[in-house]
Amino acid sequence: MKTITKRCGIALACIFAFALAACGGSSNEAGDSSQPAPPSTGTPPATATTGFLNLGVSDSPIKDAAKVCVRFDGAELKHADSDDKETIDFEQPVVVNLLDYQGSASHPIVTGAEVPAGVYEWIRLKVAAERDLSGGANDSDPTSATCDDETENSYLVRDSGEVFNLYIPSGSQRGLQLIKDIIIAVNRTGDYTAEWDLGKSFNGPPGQLPDVMMKPVVKLVANNEVGTLVGGVADELIAWEACDAEFAPSVYVFDDNVEPNPFDDPFATDDAVATGLVEQELQEDGSMPWRYSIGFLLAGNYEVAYTCNGDLFAPLSGKPAEILLEEITTVDFLAEDAPGSLVGQVDSLFFDSAAPESGFCDGTFTPMVYVFEDGVEPSSVVDAVATGEVAMDMTTEQYGYSIPLMAGAYNAAFTCNQNDFIPAAGKSAEILPGAATMVDFLAEDAPPPVGSLSGEVATTLAEAASCKAEFVPAVYVFEGGVTPNTTDTPVATGPVTLDTTTNVYRYLIEDLLAVTYSAAFTCTGTDFVPVDGKEAVINIGEDTPLDFVAADAPASP
Repeated sequence: MKTITKRCGIALACIFAFALAACGGSSNEAGDSSQPAPPSTGTPPATATTGFLNLGVSDSPIKDAAKVCVRFDGAELKHADSDDKETIDFEQPVVVNLLDYQGSASHPIVTGAEVPAGVYEWIRLKVAAERDLSGGANDSDPTSATCDDETENSYLVRDSGEVFNLYIPSGSQRGLQLIKDIIIAVNRTGDYTAEWDLGKSFNGPPGQLPDVMMKPVVKLVANNEVGTLVGGVADELIAWEACDAEFAPSVYVFDDNVEPNPFDDPFATDDAVATGLVEQELQEDGSMPWRYSIGFLLAGNYEVAYTCNGDLFAPLSGKPAEILLEEITTVDFLAEDAPGSLVGQVDSLFFDSAAPESGFCDGTFTPMVYVFEDGVEPSSVVDAVATGEVAMDMTTEQYGYSIPLMAGAYNAAFTCNQNDFIPAAGKSAEILPGAATMVDFLAEDAPPPVGSLSGEVATTLAEAASCKAEFVPAVYVFEGGVTPNTTDTPVATGPVTLDTTTNVYRYLIEDLLAVTYSAAFTCTGTDFVPVDGKEAVINIGEDTPLDFVAADAPASP
């Protein structure tokens, strides 16, 4: 038996996809027949009630993997209109290094499988992937691309030479069951590809090494329903400062109108539907440009984006790609597709409860930097282009933010209550591809953190017999917690005057910093009402009412 292998690399930590497509002889459950592996090519004569099935292998590479060797023992198809099944058994196992066939390339592991014409509900690939076996244990050259064609189980080998036995939960009962309407026409061949995203399928649960679990995430497509996506990637994107040396540069394919995003939940509806590794390809002129190829994409519209760290994409919103049946679509990624970033610090006074500037903030709101289109005044009723959370950097003990943005001109502002922006007019920011633009938000960018104190004074207090004729009645404001006295200099004072319209004594003290004070009335400059003062809490941009009534005066002896 010939084992098909090839060496490739892409990080196991990275996300990638591969496809399975094959064909082989079959029979019903009453009398299954076996066939050699790989079976002979060519199409046997069909009867008036049969057609043919083709199934092959294709995948994307994995960094740090020398090979992913999967042992196939056969396949099974279930009729859509009954519980009957057509079984394909190989005379000998077929062991394939899945890293051999990438992009639109595929390898048939069986050809010309004659099956009854009709519609099938699913196909199940019989894969040897059991736990606690010794897959790859007898591989004489683990780091080569050649698989052990006599392995008892599927296995994976890293570039370091570490061998991991692969297993699929319930694999012995179900194998790899791929659900899709499979149509085999009379005297016609049905070509199908099962696209399996290995990046979402491999993991090594704690305590289970050297086994690595495969939880297959696979979709089955008809080859006449798919196309191919290819393109080049600029050198500047490969050398992008944002790149992670441990992450293989890749292109992610998302459904139409889905914003590129990192992998999180393997079954999330907004995750990438396919990925492709970006590699250098030798050209006839001797050049080595960076290119990618992603095959077996269902015809339709997609968003595609480049990433070299798995979190940040170029461009941020992706590029549209229309995949046409059995055609090649080209989407290139250029240096100008790399987003830049807006970064900076936010003055810690906004977060210091003892500072007046903290009065701008609502403790229940997460402080943010909002980015608007150039020339747009910051406002909570205008949609922001992007936002970034402000958080403390525990290393520098400074509050900062970072927001990825495509190149262009913007207007940015800080807010810690979602209604008031600092500065009110915003700050301009010019973003360049792949570069960081720094914009800080300082206390002086905010309007003065002040409010006012006002109120009425009872006539009995303002016209008391003890008042001094030469002294103008006033309200004195002292620092918070200070008992009014003649020794400490007041923070501010405000005269009490008679409003002749209402015949009420009033006062107003403006431009008080937004903190807590102690206030008292006096008409002598030495005696204060009340003796201990009254607490006055000043809020930014607000007037704090505080009246002085007759009951505030000390009782007469």
